[in-house]
Amino acid sequence: MKFLFIVQGEGRGHFTQALAMEEMLLRNGHEVVEILVGKSNSRRLPGFFNRNVKAPVKRFISPNFLPTAENKRASIGRSALYNAMKVPEYLRSMYYIQKRIKQSGAEVIINFYELLTGLTYALFKPSAPYICIGHQYLFLHKDFEFPQKVCLNWLCCVFLRE
Repeated sequence: MKFLFIVQGEGRGHFTQALAMEEMLLRNGHEVVEILVGKSNSRRLPGFFNRNVKAPVKRFISPNFLPTAENKRASIGRSALYNAMKVPEYLRSMYYIQKRIKQSGAEVIINFYELLTGLTYALFKPSAPYICIGHQYLFLHKDFEFPQKVCLNWLCCVFLRE
């Protein structure tokens, strides 16, 4: 089968998952035709990913979190305002994603928690099925004990679903 990966470019966990999945698929006789990675001005592809990935990599503009003034955590308010102003760019990225899905000949899309993939499927309805993988889904496990913070529970409901 032919697979296309779409990877959230923030953090290293999604890159690590994509590398592991690519290696497993190749070992089992499948093909990863292309890897699309969300980017922003503050993101660079990590060296370990560049050195180990086999499929061609293409980038597109994607939403990201902006840090607080102390640079210790994400600022939800600043991030929301910043990303709202970039909606036209994100729409162009969604068009690009759906175009790459069509042109790549991929039979299955694996989304490593990139927000624009889900929005692309909602807007353009590509015919290739997609699977979303993200370590954040650990939060949905019945044995996971969430910290007692209302905002975290709310965010989990917004960004994760079973």
